[in-house]
Amino acid sequence: MAPLLFKDAFWGNNLACHAGYDAVIQRLREGRQMCKDVEELLKMRALAEEKYGKELVTIARKAGGHAEISTLRESFDQLKTQIENIGNFHIQLSAQLKEEVKKMEAFRERQKEQRKKFESIMEKVQKKKVFLLKKTMESKKNYDQRCREMDEAEQEAEKTPVPSKHSEKVHHKAKQCRQTVHEAEKLYRASIAQLDDVYQDWKNTHKSTCEVVCALKFYLTPRTQATNHTHRHTPHTTSPKRTLILLTRKV
Repeated sequence: MAPLLFKDAFWGNNLACHAGYDAVIQRLREGRQMCKDVEELLKMRALAEEKYGKELVTIARKAGGHAEISTLRESFDQLKTQIENIGNFHIQLSAQLKEEVKKMEAFRERQKEQRKKFESIMEKVQKKKVFLLKKTMESKKNYDQRCREMDEAEQEAEKTPVPSKHSEKVHHKAKQCRQTVHEAEKLYRASIAQLDDVYQDWKNTHKSTCEVVCALKFYLTPRTQATNHTHRHTPHTTSPKRTLILLTRKV
């Protein structure tokens, strides 16, 4: 089964409808807001990790036990070292999260630039399409009206076959109506051709915009990377609890 793509789904139900495009742009704005929310979350997490890490390092360095000797001193020093190592790991994680926030901010700015670029292009194309659609509908209305006038004039001409001034006037009117219909038809066909060209341009631009939006990963990749940092920097050492148990047994 082929994957669902934005360019195959977000279309309006008529030529003048831009609901699909509006939905795509709205999703892009929501994604931008989500980026900001994730940035704020990572900033707070980074501050917490840094504070916690520094406190652990401070605790480890302020701890006493210098007067002890033998295996108890060794176990106590090991406990302090592990606490300091864990603190340093949290400080490193804080730095990684801060770097991730910078990447997300840069990504969000690129997203903003791309969105503005395509919004500007789409706005121009959509305005042109709506203008020509209106012009085409007016041309059609004029053409239909001229056709009705021609039918009425020809019907009246058929009713007055006898040569007379009135007959000449009626036939001349019918001839003028046919010429008017011919001109109206030319304008109508020209409007349709112009609208078709603009519609193709709009359709291609709309597809390109959808492809760009689909390619923008709003926040999933940065957030996944931040989660990976958490796992990557989890210290694989003997737990302080385990060391404390060993220390207690030696007392």
